[in-house]
This record gives sequence, C-alpha cells and structure tokens, in this order.
Amino acid sequence: MIKVEGLKKNFGALQVLNGVSFELEEGKVLAIIGPSGTGKSTLLRCINYLEKPTDGTITIGDTTLNAKTAKKEDIYRLRKKTAMVFQNYNLFKNKTALENIMEPMIAVRGVARQQAMENAAEILRAIGLEDKRNNYPSQLSGGQQQRIGIGRAMAVKPKVMLIDEPTSSLDPELVGEVLNLLYKLAREHMTMIIATHEMGFARHVADEVIFIEGGEIIERSEPKSFFDNPQTQRARQFLRKFSPKKSL
Repeated sequence: MIKVEGLKKNFGALQVLNGVSFELEEGKVLAIIGPSGTGKSTLLRCINYLEKPTDGTITIGDTTLNAKTAKKEDIYRLRKKTAMVFQNYNLFKNKTALENIMEPMIAVRGVARQQAMENAAEILRAIGLEDKRNNYPSQLSGGQQQRIGIGRAMAVKPKVMLIDEPTSSLDPELVGEVLNLLYKLAREHMTMIIATHEMGFARHVADEVIFIEGGEIIERSEPKSFFDNPQTQRARQFLRKFSPKKSL
C-alpha cells in the first residue's frame, strides 16, 4: 500500500504542494490530472525524494519517511521501492536500448551483468522492442524511447511506478504505442501513479482519479463518477476543455 499524508513542498516562498494526502492499494492505478504547472510532477518527484518534501510523510509498503526526520538510508530504502518514468525519457544517450534497461538492475539491485542482460532481453520482448536491443536512443522514435523508459522502470520490479506525463513529448501518432504498454501493465496489476493529460486513458485504466490544482486535491473519486458527474465547478470547467460538446 502507498500512503501520502500532509505532503507539502515549498520552493523558497512559493508553495507548490499544500497538504496533499491519499492512499493507493497495491495493484491499483491512480491518475493525477489537472492544469499544467499545478504540482503534479512535483508530487511524483517528492514521493521518491527526487525532490525533498518540506513536510509530510510517505509510506510505501513497510517503509515510512517523515520529511522532517528522513535520513539518507531511509531515502535509499524508499527509492528502492519506486521507479520513475520521465516526460523526456531520460535515457542514457551512450547506451543501447538493452544497456539502458540493464543499468538500474546492476546499479540499484546489484544484479550480475549476465543475469541483467538476460532480464533486459525478456523486458524488450515484453514491450515489443526486441529488434531494437542494439539501437541507441538517437536511433529510436520518441514512442520507442518512452517504451524503453518504461521497460527500465519495470526492470527494478518496483512496488510502485511513478509516471510523469508519459505522452507529453510525443507526436500524436506515437501516443498509442505508449498507452498500449501502460494498459498492459495495468492489466498485470502493476501499481502505478500517473500524471496525465490523456483523459480517455485516465477514464478507462485508472481505479481512482485525483484532480489537483494549486498544489491541493480539489476532487477525488472513481473515474466514472469524476468524468460523468464531477462534483466541483473547477473540475467541470477543466473537463469542458476536453469534452466541449458535453454539458458538465
């Protein structure tokens, strides 16, 4: 289980997250939606301490961190339970597709190189890119690079996968191949927290939706309820941009 309580993040005088709290059961998918610049990416980065929260606690499985008292070893233990998929792929440009997937297994999990290579080859097959194993990122499309990024996250077998706007850097025709892979992971009960502007994906794949604005949760519910009958005026205004012909 994942539990976030009272999470706050300030950058100087700017408060980006203001007391965010939620829980997510293992094997479930949480979609975080809301306007750009409203704290979605910061929330994901705080969950695995790529950004240090100003206040609050984060629990993943049997590991709980308090922002006020967390030590380096605590942060390391938490990070081992998570994997991050970034908007802009963040692949190693000097490593092949296979090597990009191998790297976290060796560096984070201490897997022997030969075993990591075999595991990475299996992941490449699972994500449909076995024929690209020796290609460098510059030789791959954006969609393929993002699938490698997801494969790299899969490689460490995380308790939770944190996915930040996985299609925002893609041309429209490449979006489907990334979403299809995420659909597959959801069917396999991978625990995921996904910040996304893909409303159709959030509606059909997420078990729960959080609408966030100004660093606060404005609304939280099951997808059908949220998309068909949003309870707040702000959520209705937001959804009209994606469904202009529908009365909300």
